[in-house]
Amino acid sequence: MSKIKSIVVLCITVILMGILAVACFASFAIPGSIKDYNSIMSLIGRGIDLSGGYYVVLTPELGSEVEDADTTVDSAMEVLRSRLDDKGFTEATISRQDGNRIRVEVPEVDNAEEILSIIGSTGTLSFQDSSKHEWLSGDDIESAYVSYDNNNGYVCVLNFTNEGVSKFSEATKAIKDMSDTKMYIYLGDTIVSQPTVSEQITNKSAEITNFSTYDEAEAVSSVIESGRLPIEYTVSEARSISARLGEDAISTSLIAAGIGLALVFILMIVMYRGLGVASCLSLISYVLMYIVLLAIVPNIQLTLPGIAGILLSIGMAVDANVIIFERIKYEHNSGKMVNSAIDSGFKRALVTIIDGNVTTILSAIVLWLLCPGTIKGFAITLLIGIVLSLIASLLITRAFVKLLLPISEKKEAFCNLKSGTNKEVA
Repeated sequence: MSKIKSIVVLCITVILMGILAVACFASFAIPGSIKDYNSIMSLIGRGIDLSGGYYVVLTPELGSEVEDADTTVDSAMEVLRSRLDDKGFTEATISRQDGNRIRVEVPEVDNAEEILSIIGSTGTLSFQDSSKHEWLSGDDIESAYVSYDNNNGYVCVLNFTNEGVSKFSEATKAIKDMSDTKMYIYLGDTIVSQPTVSEQITNKSAEITNFSTYDEAEAVSSVIESGRLPIEYTVSEARSISARLGEDAISTSLIAAGIGLALVFILMIVMYRGLGVASCLSLISYVLMYIVLLAIVPNIQLTLPGIAGILLSIGMAVDANVIIFERIKYEHNSGKMVNSAIDSGFKRALVTIIDGNVTTILSAIVLWLLCPGTIKGFAITLLIGIVLSLIASLLITRAFVKLLLPISEKKEAFCNLKSGTNKEVA
């Protein structure tokens, strides 16, 4: 590649990288539009420790009647997931902690009582009369949802199974003639609703009325729809986390990362000159690709341990470049020309770099599969970062080296290469 062509391609590449950097980090108003542009980084999901929210740790009470504890806890987690999704908390995470304990994290929520009301209901769903006689259970309900009555009030609509229709008909027929005409709907020992029965109902569906707000009706329908939790549990730990703490953590982490990268850039350029410049451009590309991937890969939530995984993977990328450049020096000291030393350096450093990174990849996979909670955030960001670092160090760095090399007439000085005694490389 000629010098002029290298300069043109390099300038275009740097401009494109600058545009991508603005897209990744900058948010701004769009002239002539009512909408603002939100940076790619703002699209990355944030865990509870960064966005604020509420978390609860539930300790199941597994009695001797529970034959398969793992299956029972898994069923309870599915019910909790259903309840939270119904209430719109789709970003909530539910995981095991220390064996059979259940950890529920709900980011970007300030109302702790609302979360506890959703996940705190346990026991069997039961429809009873005033004498505590059970007429129906949760198994007789096919579905439940919120609707409106003729006065635009909120109602909870219940759809019964075929057997449930018959049971509900018998229940309403009996209760309407009692002195207390209320049907008591229990979840465990808690009454979630007590509608008044005025006539026998033989339809496949029924309505629970007298809700003052949509949220109240939706909460009842969500509990009925999700059925019962197959276990009782106690709240062993609960805590609210301020969103302000998360914003401060992100700001501090970005400043620390910026200072760290600047020091790395200076050190690489001082030690390797042109090769160092290629390494810096490669690292910038690596960081930008990292941010884009974190934004587009589904089900990723950035956490403080996740930020630690990002910083560690950046360090691994720098380490790979150092190994390559030292190998290039070794090959040049052996008597090879600059271009030949670069090709041989990348080729012979390949095994060492892959060997070191594969062990880290395997460790990240094990952490992701076996560890609960925020450790998964560390594992997934580390895994993505290591895979990207392999691409950046072996392909992108090499491309920038080839692009920068024709610019200088004195290639050895440009790459800080000096012929001399061959030294052993670890």
